[in-house]
Amino acid sequence: MSKKFGRYVRSGPPAVKKFDMSKAPMVQDALVQPMVFGFSTIRRLLQSGTVNKTRMEGVKAPYILVCNHNAFYDFYIMSTAVYPDKGIYPAAVDDYIGREFILRKLGGIPKRKYTADIGLLRSCRKALKDGLIFGIYAEARYSLCGVTEVIPDSIGQLVKRQKVPVVTLTCRGHHIFDPFWGDHSPIRKLQVRPVQADMTLAYTAEELETATVDEINAKLRTLLYNDDFRWQYKNHVRVPYAKRAEGLHKVLYQCPHCMTEYAMRSKGDEIFCEHCGKRWTLTEYGELVATDGNTEFQFATDWYQWEREQVRKEVQAGTYRFECDVIVNDLPNARGFIRLGEGKFVHDMQGMHLQGIRDYNGLPFSMELKAPAQYAVHVEYQYRFGLKRDCIDMNTLEDTWYVFPKGDQFSVTKISLATEEIYNEIWRKRKEEKKEKEK
Repeated sequence: MSKKFGRYVRSGPPAVKKFDMSKAPMVQDALVQPMVFGFSTIRRLLQSGTVNKTRMEGVKAPYILVCNHNAFYDFYIMSTAVYPDKGIYPAAVDDYIGREFILRKLGGIPKRKYTADIGLLRSCRKALKDGLIFGIYAEARYSLCGVTEVIPDSIGQLVKRQKVPVVTLTCRGHHIFDPFWGDHSPIRKLQVRPVQADMTLAYTAEELETATVDEINAKLRTLLYNDDFRWQYKNHVRVPYAKRAEGLHKVLYQCPHCMTEYAMRSKGDEIFCEHCGKRWTLTEYGELVATDGNTEFQFATDWYQWEREQVRKEVQAGTYRFECDVIVNDLPNARGFIRLGEGKFVHDMQGMHLQGIRDYNGLPFSMELKAPAQYAVHVEYQYRFGLKRDCIDMNTLEDTWYVFPKGDQFSVTKISLATEEIYNEIWRKRKEEKKEKEK
């Protein structure tokens, strides 16, 4: 690997074989599964993890398992909760870097985030026909702030058609254990306990027959809802880790005191605004407390929701737009990324637009993701593969490109929120127009 570009990032033309997205999923190995269960059980016991089961008596595969997603630790809890049943589980293509063989042996199938992949439906039907669990992390990414992210309407459509039981697994405390924005310190992880999960039979096959898709989606969203900071405070889960707030400014990018964007920073147990100087302490029990003056938000999740509302105002006014120079890496297969080149990224009310020049041959490259078809986007903080900077993950059915904005006057969190709000606004207007025509 070239040191110039970092671990798992190489230079040169991408004349390489791409991910085989159509390869049939592998049933979990009979020898590997008990090993995974044993290791996962040890990890669960270390955090005093519990799984509370509701209506699960006698529930066996095949069924669809719908989970929320806060941290990698979710997989350990899930592995212990479903044992001894076997399953097939879609996983993002970047999870396969350097370990494709292992993940496929564990029942993983590669998926490009937020793409309409008909192959996923085929894999689901085959898994259920073979008497397996088909597992879905409905948010398709880790939660940015410990609160349940967007769950698409397509989940309800999928489970309605399969006519098998639907089970939810809602993990609580995993964002506190290893926040997406944090430093992933093993010291922090050792200090956080207990964690818990709720496993619930949401629908029997018979109950699905009489439920509408809207009803299914509403119930699944209710069962999967989680706010980790509130859960931590309510359950008095202590996090004594001295650097527990470091990285939180990646999510809380706008100051609610002076309204300045991109001036937030964090250090130790504090988050602060470099523009106006206001500071907040993240307590050992998950509260935010201003060191001087009014505390605008008790929890980070409230601050995050307020930021969404600010973005929504821009979107509804039609003024939202972001443009910057970027570096682009391509992920063709599990060997890792290829440095594609530099270019210009634009995010506006029509969607995402990327154009650039390839490093290795000087030819142009481009990708466009139209807003009406993009209900969410995956982002990363300090992405470990390559530049160790925040980035945006752009996907088609054929390509996965990681886009790294230059400079520091941006927030991938805002880009994520804007993607969702633009999609919501487009479809809200279309529904209103349809109602007007029907009058």
